Amino acid sequence: KQRKLKAQVYHKLPSSHTAASPTAYCLSIMKFNIIALGGVLASANAHQLRTNVRKLDEANNGANRAELDGTANISFAKCIEVTVQPDDNYASNIQSGTAKPVKSYAAFYANNDADDSEMLMISLGDYVAAKVQASAMKSEKACEVCREFQDSCQNYNQNDNYGDEEEADADEEQEADEEQEADEAEDGNDGEGRKLAVAIDSDFCFECEANGCFAEEQNNGQVEPEQQLAQFIEQVSNCMQVGNYQDENGNYAYIGLTCGSYGDAAEFAVFLDEDCTVETNEKSAATVLEAAGNNDQGVSMSQIYSFASMYMQEAFTTTLSCEQVEYYDPNDEDANANDNGYEMSEACGQITDEAVYIADCDEQNANEEDEENEEGEQWYEFDVQDGGDIDEVCAIVNYKMNAGEGFDYFYNEKKQGTSYKRTITGSLKEGDGMSGWLIALIVAFVTGLVMCFCCSMRNTKTKTQDSDDYYGESLTEVSEADTVTTTSYKYKVYFLLWWKKMKNKFSRN
Repeated sequence: KQRKLKAQVYHKLPSSHTAASPTAYCLSIMKFNIIALGGVLASANAHQLRTNVRKLDEANNGANRAELDGTANISFAKCIEVTVQPDDNYASNIQSGTAKPVKSYAAFYANNDADDSEMLMISLGDYVAAKVQASAMKSEKACEVCREFQDSCQNYNQNDNYGDEEEADADEEQEADEEQEADEAEDGNDGEGRKLAVAIDSDFCFECEANGCFAEEQNNGQVEPEQQLAQFIEQVSNCMQVGNYQDENGNYAYIGLTCGSYGDAAEFAVFLDEDCTVETNEKSAATVLEAAGNNDQGVSMSQIYSFASMYMQEAFTTTLSCEQVEYYDPNDEDANANDNGYEMSEACGQITDEAVYIADCDEQNANEEDEENEEGEQWYEFDVQDGGDIDEVCAIVNYKMNAGEGFDYFYNEKKQGTSYKRTITGSLKEGDGMSGWLIALIVAFVTGLVMCFCCSMRNTKTKTQDSDDYYGESLTEVSEADTVTTTSYKYKVYFLLWWKKMKNKFSRN
């Protein structure tokens, strides 16, 4: 480009310049070369600036985005899967359709009332690891807080009056905060009066003791199931090589996270490479982990995988509150009861720290990438060259979303299995329980059985009483159907008894 520009500049020089001294001519050429070089560098810098993705605390198109804090609520939006530049070593697998070079990301919202312009994205593994670990280790984290105040709770147990005045002051302060919060909510500033510092009391200590947080820990060398799960998810999110496993060709298998075919959750998948970019549909994570046996700690890999299903269901059907609650002892003069503002929880920080706003990515870079791919001769069409570069991936994602294009998913639940329970319509069930219509059906069935039993008992009791009070002719024709306990038969018996009594009465008269 410089040579071409130099030639153009030379031809545009006036004749007076060509006739000037060699020194003046060289100075003119150097001047224009410097200008041309500056233009090239400026163009390169502009291109680099266009491809950079603005982080959470930077401006977007001239408007500042609010910094995320403890008031945020993380909710899953969709699963994003892009194709990456394939490794030629797996060309036969990819061309046969048994493997595909992909990378998966999680799109999410940070507020309940956020729209698509506020949608963020992060690596799918990071998203799943943060949510599953937060849920699995919730009880352990709570007990860690309890142990910090174990001595204070012992004082509460030994002295019933311990902390009464402080508790009363804390209650009054809480009531005042609630009133202020309600007033601010009416003014449109919902939540700005909320205190994050909470004073411990006897209820707090009772709950800690009831959950066994004060019990003496016995170190028998065994790791708790929740800790096993947290370690497993952490390894899988970073692409876990399955130990004690090789296929018939002596190849290792790797377990990672990918988008399911529904696009609303992540699935455990088998990959052929150590970076977990070449996914195969010939093997399932369940079969590979079952064949691998136990891990280094002697725990079945298959059992850990099954244990993870419950937490995976929760990770994609629930909202994660980012509020970080700080506790303090009101009887401790050195305790810091200051409101730390809206501090974000650790789990939310793991998700949002490296996340980017999709709308902030320059989709022009995606167009340029497409043009480059079309110009080069490729045996496989792909979206991005580096699936681990979130800036590059975000650009193509923004381009596709603005163009109204959807995302394709390679995962096949029928071949590779699933970690989720779904409704008849295919949507994820909330939590791990039964659906509402199934619960209603069971309740109706049980209620019907109870009603039938009650009617049967009432029938028997009624017929016994009526037989004792009646002294007329026998009811042989009725007693032959005593085994029938339906409601219609009950009313038939009542009618016959009444009819015979009335007939008897009039016959005597």
